[in-house]
Amino acid sequence: MAAGAIITKVAGAVLSNEKGRELVLVLITAILLPIIMIILVFISILSGTTSANVSLLDCSFKNVAIPSSFTDEQSQAIEEMRDSLANIDEIIAEKENAADYDANMVKAVFYCLQFGAQPSEDDVEFDMELFCECFEGISYSEIDDAYENISENFPDLEVTENVKIGVENVYKYLTGGDN
Repeated sequence: MAAGAIITKVAGAVLSNEKGRELVLVLITAILLPIIMIILVFISILSGTTSANVSLLDCSFKNVAIPSSFTDEQSQAIEEMRDSLANIDEIIAEKENAADYDANMVKAVFYCLQFGAQPSEDDVEFDMELFCECFEGISYSEIDDAYENISENFPDLEVTENVKIGVENVYKYLTGGDN
């Protein structure tokens, strides 16, 4: 108990004069500044990643010109994705029940599962028609049903939690934040 009383008296004495308050502020700043700097660096890194991802989305979905800073691999992946997304639109538009499809959901899932994916080794072309059928009559709130259909029809495609988070973000991007 004596230590508590001594600390209280010392703190009162230090904080009662201007130089003591300045010393306390300098100490608090010295302790907090590195923490604040780490947080700012982390935020700037995340913001750069987000803008790069938005650039890829803009290039893939809105046909924005591919920046010259992109690698050949990125440019090729974007071109292939553009073709696939256009194919999805055509397949859905040709269906009698096109209104039973949420094209944005189909494209968001396809993008997250296939962007930059290597072609299959057995040279079998991806069955885009079957992929689209996995979404028939399914609303975004029932997307887990589509994931189950994909798992059944495409055992090589793995719908992980990261994929699901990506789909949610891409879907928000495509719909302006509506779910």
